Amino acid sequence: MHISPMHLKILAYTLEVEGHGASAVLQRCGYRVLDDIDEEGDWVPLARFDEMMAAALEHTGDPAFALVAGKSLALMRYGHMVPLVLSAPTLRAVIQDLDRYAALVQDRSELQLEDAPPHARIHVQPLVSGGASGHFRAEFAVTSAIQMLRFAGADSVDILRIDLGLPEPSGLRARYEAALGNRLHFGQAEWGVVFNRALLDRPLPAHDPVAYSAARTRAEAALQAVQSRSDVAERVRQWLVAEFPRVAAIGEAARHVGVSERTLRRQLSALGTSYMELVQQSQRLMAEQLLAERRLSIKQVADELGFASVSTFHRAFRRWTGHTPATWQADQGA
Repeated sequence: MHISPMHLKILAYTLEVEGHGASAVLQRCGYRVLDDIDEEGDWVPLARFDEMMAAALEHTGDPAFALVAGKSLALMRYGHMVPLVLSAPTLRAVIQDLDRYAALVQDRSELQLEDAPPHARIHVQPLVSGGASGHFRAEFAVTSAIQMLRFAGADSVDILRIDLGLPEPSGLRARYEAALGNRLHFGQAEWGVVFNRALLDRPLPAHDPVAYSAARTRAEAALQAVQSRSDVAERVRQWLVAEFPRVAAIGEAARHVGVSERTLRRQLSALGTSYMELVQQSQRLMAEQLLAERRLSIKQVADELGFASVSTFHRAFRRWTGHTPATWQADQGA
């Protein structure tokens, strides 16, 4: 998975704002200074963000730094979501906008709303799972959710339960309660917040119809640009499938969709993918379809997809699925 470098810049800026300095963390992650991160630039592997979160925790020496980062003023500096949140009519609109415009910076929203009377719940599904950085991101998202609820007027009575998917940290309960409230449940299978559902449609005091409309217009324009790139990727996939067994060069693909090779590379990078990844996705799609149909031998399938040999196809298919073509095919018939 790839994500917008916006995430890295926000984390680095948070370190600066909260008095830790970001230089050491930036250098560990391959950047000289904060401005080396172009928030509008090509998307980066999620692993790089994972690395930066782990480095930030080590640098601060604070295992609960997410409680600080999740409500830092640094979050107000970047992105399309800040003006939307600040001017939205209701909390429900905020959560819906988070879901709709998540594609501007990542592949999905980390906050999912479950509106099931008599209560409502925000499920937290962090981008990174497991390890210190996974806990950091989940705590960050929970803290941000609590901040949204408080922005909507929630008090201690409205926040009914806070589920945290980690054991209770020794000696830190008072700090967690100060940041999140006292309805804490550590060691849960899922992360999330249960709250008074009346908050969802309560008018937000800061709602500004004109500012909200302008913010949505800007976000929609940015989203359409992302979706346009997605359409290009899908056109390339379809063209690749039609061209098999010939595996065409990226320059041919670019001419087919009507852009330069450089533009195509940049658009695919912004989507967190590459031309070779699209080739492999297309090969896997066709391989699974042909194997499931059982009309061709495995060698013939390899030939249809442009592989130089059956052994090369075997290695690729095992890498994609964890199975050989024969075992995968047998499982489909079970």
